[in-house]
Amino acid sequence: MLSAGPLHYKDLHAAIQAASTFDPWTGSNHPIQGRTLGRTLRRLETAGLVLKHVETVFPRSVVYSLTPAAEDLLSRARPLIDWAEEHLDLIERLQKAQAAKKRRRRQLDGKRESSDRESPDDELVD
Repeated sequence: MLSAGPLHYKDLHAAIQAASTFDPWTGSNHPIQGRTLGRTLRRLETAGLVLKHVETVFPRSVVYSLTPAAEDLLSRARPLIDWAEEHLDLIERLQKAQAAKKRRRRQLDGKRESSDRESPDDELVD
């Protein structure tokens, strides 16, 4: 959101909410809480990727912008981001296949555990 230019905190939060209510990767809705955004912005600021400017007007206003390093990082990551967005169907199929594989593995492990619990003596009694 900050790639378009500096934003006040409330405008940044509103823009993120509007853009990220539906997560195509997981297929669910994930509204971003203000507290989470604040923590993330502090981490990005500490990492040197976001600048925080506190305006000395009343009421106090905070504006966030990207640092030159963040702009460079974003320009280099943009082709990867574009590829992922173009191939969401492939990524979704791979995620579903991986989830099915994990389910099958758990089922096999469950069958092994239940067969391990049956003792050979139980078969003799039957």
